[in-house]
Amino acid sequence: MNKSETTELKNLISKIMPEVIKLRRAIHKNPELSGQEFETAALIYSTLKEWGLTPKYHLNKTAVSLRIENGKGSTFVLRADTDAIPVQEETGVSFASVNKGVMHACGHDMNTAILLGAVKVLDKIKDKWKGTAHFLFQPSEEKEPGGAIGLIKAGVFPVKADAVFGLHVSSEHKCGQIGIKEGCDYAGVLDFDVTVTGRGGHGATPEKAIDPIVCAASMITQLQTLISREKPSCEPAVLTVGCIHAGTARNIIPDTALFKGTVRTYSDALQNQLMKRIKELTTAIASAAGAKVLVTFNKSYPSGYNNLKLAKMCKDRFKTFFGQSNVIERAAPTMYAEDFAHYQKLVPGLYIYLGAIPSGKKSIEELHSPRFLPDEKAIESGIAAHLLFALTMGQ
Repeated sequence: MNKSETTELKNLISKIMPEVIKLRRAIHKNPELSGQEFETAALIYSTLKEWGLTPKYHLNKTAVSLRIENGKGSTFVLRADTDAIPVQEETGVSFASVNKGVMHACGHDMNTAILLGAVKVLDKIKDKWKGTAHFLFQPSEEKEPGGAIGLIKAGVFPVKADAVFGLHVSSEHKCGQIGIKEGCDYAGVLDFDVTVTGRGGHGATPEKAIDPIVCAASMITQLQTLISREKPSCEPAVLTVGCIHAGTARNIIPDTALFKGTVRTYSDALQNQLMKRIKELTTAIASAAGAKVLVTFNKSYPSGYNNLKLAKMCKDRFKTFFGQSNVIERAAPTMYAEDFAHYQKLVPGLYIYLGAIPSGKKSIEELHSPRFLPDEKAIESGIAAHLLFALTMGQ
């Protein structure tokens, strides 16, 4: 892409920015939880129809897809997630959420508006690319196992596509920057629930009871040794117990205790090893205490993998457009999870980080914070990233 082509693309993006920002704010103001994205999908659908396109509804009208055929060439997919999360907004902006306890604190409003902008520009520059572009506005990314599964099972995702692309706003990079991690990125998730059954009794006579709380506490402590002492030291993994429930009063030993946790790895083999050892360790501790234990597992998001060829092709093109210093080659993968990985299991994929820290600031509130407020100028970079991917695939 030469200088004049870069300038032309930037001008096209600049012209649609007021409309895209208006769409972003409308989405932000009316956030919807996973599986309930009816109004969001309706706005996306009606917008695309107004632009003279032919979108389709899916998944009980919570998802929208669009296909643009433009001659012979590669088939590629651009995807955005549309759901919000259960957080009470505290940003104080004029377009803050009007839905109590629900907020786009993960930036999916930005992701969605960006993809809409990319659709509009790509439809205008059909002379610059060839092939078939699929656009997926996907619900339920935040709800395991993710809305990607629904679109795959419904046959909406084209499993014979040549590539799939997505991005997420990031609180780690400055506005105007793009972060790329080649190869492994985003962890696979294994969730587990452990129910310990003992024998209830009075807190004054614990010897007459089998205390499931003490037993569960021992399990939680010992489970951490699976990470510190059993996994390979060079292979990343995280085991976190995020909640525990037991008892009703300080002087009553309950019959049961329940705790829930998550394991995150990049390796299916290590995930399976840890699953086996969680079962063995909790069973042994329960047996030693005279208690019983029930362990259940759920594999939700798989680990993500950025295709090396795609990453290199796009990285080079991004550097030409954004500038060398604005393309950050990330050294380490993240332990966050993304259902985009379901697509990457089927076709070569690339998922990037979109910098959203405003100019002049060193940081912003983290994702999922009630005060998370990405810079809207990042929308321009996000649209450009989608377009550059499409132009690369449509050569």
